Parts: sequence; structure tokens; C-alpha cells
Amino acid sequence: MGIDQRLIDAVIHFIDTRFPGNQPEGAAGMYTATGKLLISTAPDTLNDTVSLCHETGCLCQAYTLNEPIVSSVCVYRESPGRFIILTPCGVCQERLFLYGPDVMVGVPASHDPTQWVAKRLGELQPYYWRNALS
Repeated sequence: MGIDQRLIDAVIHFIDTRFPGNQPEGAAGMYTATGKLLISTAPDTLNDTVSLCHETGCLCQAYTLNEPIVSSVCVYRESPGRFIILTPCGVCQERLFLYGPDVMVGVPASHDPTQWVAKRLGELQPYYWRNALS
């Protein structure tokens, strides 16, 4: 199961429900291999060095359920009614690689960050460091 509008819409709905108002907020959504839809967000912390990515909760939940992740997207409400897609950070890419280079991730379209394009994780990291070890 790849990235689809249902996943994006579920994350946007979560953001609007969990964080009513217009403040900038974000969340991530992932599909597992069995089709489960997982959503998580990150708590604000007073010390940025202990902050978590929005994806962390989904990754932990999938691992707890022993279900591989097949797709992931991070959505951020930049301003009222404007939601942008964020490419997974390097740490989250490393975490997603636990499930292989074929995990689909949402990235912002080059012409408009409110639009998304699905890419294989391996496309984001064509020279992934572990490839040299195999």
C-alpha cells in the first residue's frame, strides 16, 4: 500500500481535531503491511535535544504490533488551512530503512509543498550506507 489521499486526509483530520485552532502543528501517518493506518504526533518539549519527530510514535506502534511499515507521510499545518508535506528527516529515514528501501514516503512536490509525490525510500537515499555492507 503506497501513499494515497486517504492517508494525507487522515493526518490532516487528526491535526485539525487534536490541535484545534490555527497554530502550526504537525503529525505523521503510516500504513503497515496489513493495511493498518497509524497516526502520531510529537509533544512539545522545553529542551529541543529531547524532541521527537512526528513519525516516532507510528514507528514504535508498528514495531510493537510486529507489523512492517510500507508507507509514511509527515504533514505540517503551516498556517490556517495550509498543510505542507515534509520529507522524512535523516533520522526518520534511517528508522524507516528497518523496513527496506521500498518503503514509500511522501515528499513535497517541487512546484508546491502542499502537494505530494510518493517516492521509494531508496530514491531518497540511493547511496544508503548499509548498501556497502551487503
